[in-house]
Amino acid sequence: MNSTIETYRLPLIAAVSLLLLGFGGIVFYGWLRFGSSILLTLGETGLSWCF
Repeated sequence: MNSTIETYRLPLIAAVSLLLLGFGGIVFYGWLRFGSSILLTLGETGLSWCF
């Protein structure tokens, strides 16, 4: 049973890493595209101090 877990450990880590990298890329693109709008909106509502 342990050999099955160890067999799938590396592909699982690789898949999770790729998913997180993709999600981070999408978030970074959204920040580049809408960052100024986000900052202005937070500044207007006073939430910019939380960052």
